[in-house]
Amino acid sequence: MMHKKSNIISKLMFDFEDMNRDVLNNYMKTLSQKELRWLGANHIDNRLRKLFFRNSNIEIGKDTVINQNFIVSDDYKNLLKIGDRVAISPNVTIICSSSPNNSILAKNKEQLNKVITSKKVVIKDDVWIGSGVIILPGVKIGKGTIVGAGSVVSKSLDSFSIYYGSPAKKSRAI
Repeated sequence: MMHKKSNIISKLMFDFEDMNRDVLNNYMKTLSQKELRWLGANHIDNRLRKLFFRNSNIEIGKDTVINQNFIVSDDYKNLLKIGDRVAISPNVTIICSSSPNNSILAKNKEQLNKVITSKKVVIKDDVWIGSGVIILPGVKIGKGTIVGAGSVVSKSLDSFSIYYGSPAKKSRAI
C-alpha cells in the first residue's frame, strides 16, 4: 500500500499537467489529510496547492494565490477561512489550534486548559500577507489589509491598513 501511495503522490507532484479534474479527484480520495496538506505546502503549482488545501478543510476564495511552504495548524478541522484575491507569500504559518501534543506538559491539565486553544482564523478579501508571517488563533484580518514580512499577528487587524512587527502593529491606514 505504501508503494502505491508514494506513486500517487509522485504523480500528483510531477506528472500533473495532463491530469483532468476527475483523475485529480480520484487520486486525492486515496490520500490522508496530512498527505494533502504536505502536497499543498510543497507543490509547484498554485492551482493545485489550493485544491489540496481545499480538500483538507481549508476554505479558500477565488483568485487567491498561496505560495509554497504555507503551513496551517488546525487539526484538519474547518478553522481557516481565506477570502477572494488574497495573496499569501512563501513561508506563512497560520495557527488555529495549539496544544503540547504528547509532551509531559499535557499532564498539567489545570494550567494547560488556560492556554490550549482552537479558534477560527478569518482572512477577508484582498489581503496581502508578507513572507514569514505567523498568524495566531482567533485572528481576523480585515479586507484590503497588508501584513509586513516577518510579522506575528496575535490580534485582529482593521481593514485597509498596513501592519508589521512582532507583535504586528498598525503603521497606517491605506
